[in-house]
This record gives sequence, C-alpha cells and structure tokens, in this order.
Amino acid sequence: MGAGNPPPALTGREPQKDQFRVLLGRLRRNRNEQSMIVFGLRGVGKTVLLLEFESIADAEGWTAPDPIEIRSDTDFRTELADAAYQALLRLDRRKALGERLKSFTGILRGFKVGASAEGKVEFSFDPDAASASTGNLERDLTQLFVELGETARDHDTGVVFLIDEMQFLRREEMKAVAAAMHRISQRKLPVALVGTGLPQLPGLMVEAKSYAERLFSYPEIGRLSEMAAREALVDPASDEGVQYEAAALDRVIEMSGCYPAFIQAYGKEVWNMAPSSPITVADVAAAEPLVIGKLDDEFFHVRFEKATPAERRYMAAMADIGDGPYRTGDVVKRLGSSSGTSVHRDSLIKKGLIFSPDFGLVDFTVPHFAPFMRRRYPFEPRGVAATTGPNAAGTARRQSRKR
Repeated sequence: MGAGNPPPALTGREPQKDQFRVLLGRLRRNRNEQSMIVFGLRGVGKTVLLLEFESIADAEGWTAPDPIEIRSDTDFRTELADAAYQALLRLDRRKALGERLKSFTGILRGFKVGASAEGKVEFSFDPDAASASTGNLERDLTQLFVELGETARDHDTGVVFLIDEMQFLRREEMKAVAAAMHRISQRKLPVALVGTGLPQLPGLMVEAKSYAERLFSYPEIGRLSEMAAREALVDPASDEGVQYEAAALDRVIEMSGCYPAFIQAYGKEVWNMAPSSPITVADVAAAEPLVIGKLDDEFFHVRFEKATPAERRYMAAMADIGDGPYRTGDVVKRLGSSSGTSVHRDSLIKKGLIFSPDFGLVDFTVPHFAPFMRRRYPFEPRGVAATTGPNAAGTARRQSRKR
C-alpha cells in the first residue's frame, strides 16, 4: 500500500503508456512531440506510472535517470544535477562519450557536478562551483538540456527526465523547466520530460509560462474502469490458482471505488484473510475493518497531519457538508465566519490537501478523505463540546474547569 509500490498487475493505463512510446519514437526520428504532464488525485497510480515509463524508456534504449520527487524543501537545482550526472554516466557506458564529456565541465559545475582536468565526470559538492554558472536557473537549465540533447542525438539515443509531485516546484522553477523544454522543442532534440502531480499542476504550469499550455500534453488519470479494476484483482489471483466469488469481487470493487491504491489495500488484506479459494463475501467482510483502519492510519492521517488546527477545521467543515466538490461559500457558512478562511484554503491548496476544480469550488485531493474526516475528526461548531473524536476528552475537561 506504500506510495509508488508497483501493483501485481498494472491495468487500465495502456493509453498513457502508448502515448509515452509515441513521444520517444517521434523524438528519436527528429520530430516534434509534446512532453507529458500527467495529473490526478492521490491514489490513482501516478508514481507507479512514472516508474513504468522509466522501464519503457530503458527498453527503448533511452537514458532515464532516477525519477526526481519534489518536496517543499527540495533543492531542484541539485536534484537536476544528480539526474544529469546519472544520464551522463549511463550515456558514457552505452556510447563511450570520451572527449564529449569535457563540454559538460562548466555547465555541470554551475549545478553541482564537477569534472577533473582530464574531463572525467566526478560527483562531488563544491560550494564555490555555482560561480561557474550564470546564476539564472532558466538559462542554465536550457543550456544543460541542449547539451545533453545534442550529445544524445549524436549517439542515436535520448534522455528522459521524470519528475514526481511537480506541483511543489516553485514558480521560477516551473518557468525554467518550460523554457528549457521550449528550446529543446525548437531544436528538435531527443530530450523528453514527464511530470506528475495533483489536479492544480496544469494551471500552475500555464501561469508560470503561458506557452506551457501548448508545450506539454496533459493526460489526466483517475479511477480505473470497472473492467480494469476487476483485472487488477483477478489476474494476480488466477496466477496463483485462486478465484474470487462474483459477489466478493463486486464488494471489493464497491468499497475501493476503483481507485488503484484502495484496490491494492483491499486485495492484500482480503488475500491474507481468506483461508482458501474461492475468496468469499465473508472473507471480504472480515477484512473490511482492517483495511479501513490501515487506510485511516497510513494513507489519510499522514496527510491530515500536514495541516494546522485551523486548516483541519476547514477540512472538517468541508466533510461535514457531505461529499465534494464544495462551494467555498457553503464552507464559510458552515464555519460560521469568513475570517481567515481564504488564507486557510490557499494554504491547504499549496500543501496539496485540497484543490479547486472550478471557480468557487474546492475538493479534497485524496479520494474518500471526507468519510475519513467524519469518522476521525468530525466538525465541531464553535461553542459546541466535542462528544466524539480524539479531542473529546480534552474538550470535556476544559468545560468542566469552566463550570
């Protein structure tokens, strides 16, 4: 159930995989093709898909450095230097670049990677190395990508950069990525970039650089089709000689909502619970409390903890209304005050906990998060004592002292 763990069967993502293969194929033939920004909610398998792209690139003879995961504290320049270093080493192993490595000396020093006097690439941090760069990330990144692209083209291969959680890039970093890929497109060089992120990512990219709307394609991935969800459960079980009763399979599909992360969670615990084949409705029912408890503790709560108390109350008010999307005016009404609500909303969006699917609307980025909030952290109107949830005891003690 861990983030990015490959499932036993990756189903329902053939359109995106085919699009990625077309991207690599067209770039290799010196033709233009849009790089990809894949977006969707939490738990739909974006990271797994990115790892699948890495495998496809390797099979196609491309160089794909390890995916970069962006966090709020990520040093993007350093991460790119690491990725460029990996790309150069892999290109050198495959194509014996020789003297061509020397041309990277100044560029890489401007990021993080140095080079010896003989032109051999060395990975070591030099605090004074940044002086070799222009100091302009957009210009430096463009130069780096162009140099990599020309080297790859001269050796009949390509380089693909994979970036996960891309919505956490700063605006200037998104501008630099877009500018570099724009130049790559103009030069028809074999460098591709695939980013993944939450639903707000396409809008952030376009805000950073208006031409990013045309520069990238933006495939959205969501829950699996019912057929693909069934295949994700049935095929791995069949490989082990185990079958599902029809009603048991229907119940797992219903409870998971066809979201890949939840299908994995239910599939694992039902498998462990069932004593024999076929898996029955009783087996699924026995596993349900365990799955819900694990999802609450390991999937939902780790995200809930990122919010401040005021932001948690905003989310509780959302969930108390029902299932989203929610009109922001209704959330304010439920809170009983508009004071600070826009600040809390914007902060929750920046933290990747909610997003705005349309003007005046908000929703959770995590499927099934509203039921979790109602189970664990129900909304408490101002001045009303909590009778359930983790804050109930503390609220009761405070009111007792007042009396």
